[in-house]
Amino acid sequence: MIGKVARIAIWVLVAACGAQGEPQADAFDGPRAFRDLVEQVQMGPRPAGSEASARLRAWASARLRQAGWRVEEHAFEAAPPRAEPVAMVNLIARLPASAGLAGDEVMLITHHDTKALPGFVGANDGASGVALLLEVARQLARRERLLDHTIVLFDGEEAFGRNIDARDGLYGSRALAARMRASGELEGVHALLLVDMLADADLNIAHAAGSDPGLVRLWQEAAARLGREDVLDGALAFVDDHTPFARAGLRAYLALIDFQYGERSSPGWRWHSDGDVLDGVSPASLDAAGELVLEWLRLVEAGRSGAAP
Repeated sequence: MIGKVARIAIWVLVAACGAQGEPQADAFDGPRAFRDLVEQVQMGPRPAGSEASARLRAWASARLRQAGWRVEEHAFEAAPPRAEPVAMVNLIARLPASAGLAGDEVMLITHHDTKALPGFVGANDGASGVALLLEVARQLARRERLLDHTIVLFDGEEAFGRNIDARDGLYGSRALAARMRASGELEGVHALLLVDMLADADLNIAHAAGSDPGLVRLWQEAAARLGREDVLDGALAFVDDHTPFARAGLRAYLALIDFQYGERSSPGWRWHSDGDVLDGVSPASLDAAGELVLEWLRLVEAGRSGAAP
């Protein structure tokens, strides 16, 4: 049996060769990911606490298990302002390191709920993040992994009122961040990546102001390696499911969003409107975002192994 030290040495060699060689483009199956996006839209509105939300979770759980991930539910009760408590469920999927330093974790997060608006199907704001991470899950299961990986599909990201504030919205991420801080699990997170609204047909990806500078540099390097600097924007101040983790003390995060949805101004007319439908998103954008995420993950692991990028 190969010992742990030997496995680490083998991984460092493999990671070094990969980091110094060509980027692994075309690993992300954009058409398959887009089919997953379409299936979610066809389920209709999926607000927290709804039957459609439960169907979405069962569907996503099956996809993740088929890819070889261990899936668990994190159930909790949210108390929206001026409303009855709502039962919510986060989906947590785990894939251990295949070599190297088990215990160091990369978390990949997004939300699976849609805004509780009549007829709102969230093609971009809801479905795109789930579709992207499901395809990332398939690809990660097929390659060597130095780090443990966790994917979280949060419930209750959307506020019941107009906007997220101190009491409304981010219910799932607040609940999990609090649990992980109390248990000490947060200390094992090497890097956290948030993806949201990354299938906009006119892709323009910003990163959250406050993101870890080193992780931002790796994101920019991933774009340069793939020749996709054209879809990158600068820093943007925004609140999303990364925020509770940052408030709990996690600094190693990178949060990504295209908040110019439908036009080159924030938030864009399609956001939280009946315009968030299939004609506002594209397979090409989802594919580009997915390729960048996979290349960023490769660079994160190469850096963790000590390999020169």
